[in-house]
Amino acid sequence: MKNNDQRSSLIWCAIGLAIVLYSGKYGLGTLSSPGPGFVPFLTGLVIGGLSLVVFLQQWRKGKGEKLKDLWTKKDWPTILKVMGALVLYAIFLKSLGFLLTTFFLIVYLFRVIESMAWRKVLIGAILTAFGSYIVFEVWLEAQLPTGIFGF
Repeated sequence: MKNNDQRSSLIWCAIGLAIVLYSGKYGLGTLSSPGPGFVPFLTGLVIGGLSLVVFLQQWRKGKGEKLKDLWTKKDWPTILKVMGALVLYAIFLKSLGFLLTTFFLIVYLFRVIESMAWRKVLIGAILTAFGSYIVFEVWLEAQLPTGIFGF
């Protein structure tokens, strides 16, 4: 093995393979009527496939990036701003509701972190909030927090 990425990718490949094998015991079902093992089966395939991609990339590359270099290139103030925004999102989600909190989070990320124009920010935030609402509340029938305004 040339580096740690190759070793860890082989471990993840083995984990993915184990998930694929054991998920079959629960029954995969069909595409129109998936069984309880269907999602774990797909998850194992994705884990195994992505780990093989990493392994092959590192094998072709010959050497990986040093871990120290990986962490020194990061923009820590931006990372901390995003993490803080996500913590505030989690705090206010129940009281303000999904639509409003998601709208404000996207506005913050687009305007403060990415410095986009206000028109793009507002259009993107509205589309993201309502699009995710439609996917989760309407299509998947998940129960999202309505907040103090009832929407």
